[in-house]
Amino acid sequence: MDVMSKMRFGHRWINWMKWCCSTVTFSILINGSPSGFFRSSKGLRQGDPFPPIFSYLPWKLLASCYLVQEMGALFWFQSGRKRKRGVVCVTYQKKKKEGLFVSHLLFADDTLIFCDADADQLQYLSWTFMWFDAISGLRVNLSKTKAIPVRDDISLETLTLVLGCKIGSLPTSYLGLPLGAPYKSTRVWDAVEERFRKRLSLWKRQYLSKGGRLTLLKSTLSSLPTYFLSLFVIPKRVCAMLEKIQRDFLWGGGALEKKPHLVSWKVICAAKKDGGLGIRSLATFNKALLRKWLWRFANENEPLWKQIISSKYDLQEEGWCSKGVRDRYGVGVWKAIRNGWENFRSHSRFIVGDDTRVKF
Repeated sequence: MDVMSKMRFGHRWINWMKWCCSTVTFSILINGSPSGFFRSSKGLRQGDPFPPIFSYLPWKLLASCYLVQEMGALFWFQSGRKRKRGVVCVTYQKKKKEGLFVSHLLFADDTLIFCDADADQLQYLSWTFMWFDAISGLRVNLSKTKAIPVRDDISLETLTLVLGCKIGSLPTSYLGLPLGAPYKSTRVWDAVEERFRKRLSLWKRQYLSKGGRLTLLKSTLSSLPTYFLSLFVIPKRVCAMLEKIQRDFLWGGGALEKKPHLVSWKVICAAKKDGGLGIRSLATFNKALLRKWLWRFANENEPLWKQIISSKYDLQEEGWCSKGVRDRYGVGVWKAIRNGWENFRSHSRFIVGDDTRVKF
């Protein structure tokens, strides 16, 4: 509530939030029946179901500690030839052009902070955490915080003593996706294969008709890799393996007995009007999801990810897409997505608007 007050929320809104938190009662199920209601004496704790705004406000305040101006210039740091206010910074820029500065990223209650492997920057970051604690009464959980080096030649054992956090390594998992992993590696998809087999282990104990297996295949099994398919190009080897698991489940039954596959998988994946069963082809579905990023790049202007890609690779074709990625190192995920631009453009058409992007 103190944070909301310092962020100039109205008294009525603050009282609403305070009332919602202070009047909650809990009931525990004992042998399947509630045992009566009681109040919490410890207030909100981690894991409690509360509005997302309560997670957002503290980290918004932490982000403001980097750039807040009403408290004065806390410190400055050097980034290339420009001096920028804040703690840390990663620069995305082309030669001879102004770069895009990214110091931190926030998502729900997760925070990514970028900095150099420099004792001074980590000391400034430690001070920022102290100021955040003093201002809000909240504290960063350093036991769950990791310092992850981007290059292998960086040693963090001594530097992390300043923060008191753990040391991680790349690749790591963030928001369910492998961060820093080679996007072409088949090991990236090990988690998807594990989810496939874990789900099938629950179904193989049941006797399912072929219609039931088809329903589960279309509604559940085909949707499991959607998150990964929306960002990574699926390797042919992984695609063949996952489709084999689906074929064996469809024809073999719940126990996955080996039975002959009576119809070609390509025919099964065809639309019902064409004589198929309408099961998604993973390769085709993967291309459609990746092309959606190209559509978003052409139609959206505000997202940070587009600003980073545009700043790093520059634009072409009146800003409808980025330039081709020819560097050996860089954003490999975007390089794979950008390679599908010609195919995407051949299936696209333009609708004339207010002539702000198309010159006549």
